[in-house]
Amino acid sequence: MKNGVTLILLIGATAAWATAGVAGSGDDADNRAVRQLLMNMFDKPEAPLGVEAVVVEQDASIADWSQGDIGGRALLRRKDGAWSIALCAGDALKSSVSLEKLGIAKPVADALAAKLSGAEGGLSPAFLEKFSRFDGVVAIDSGGGHSPVDPHHRPVP
Repeated sequence: MKNGVTLILLIGATAAWATAGVAGSGDDADNRAVRQLLMNMFDKPEAPLGVEAVVVEQDASIADWSQGDIGGRALLRRKDGAWSIALCAGDALKSSVSLEKLGIAKPVADALAAKLSGAEGGLSPAFLEKFSRFDGVVAIDSGGGHSPVDPHHRPVP
């Protein structure tokens, strides 16, 4: 029995290692760049920023973030090799339909929504609830300033 358990653990560890190698091809550098951008812009000693999940598809990314009792999701775009934050929202960024309305091509929107669903599957309900609390859709400029995309500050339908 001991040898059977060891074999199962070895197979599981090998599968995890192989999957990590495949998944890490180009996304690791993008993941780090997105996290670093968010930290540089919003992390403060008195209000630490947490970046819980980052998903990337081509030149678009979604990052789940929290800061104290609030949280949300950031939509980022890559242009000329550099990531920038386009906007922040709540649950609207979970939907491929909403992502399309925000200008993301359907195949990319579908892939981002699927990846986000998978990444958020491992997060606690308390974190997920924080991300859902973000009200509306807010454009973010390069300095971290923000303004509502929707003048009534409503989520993307």
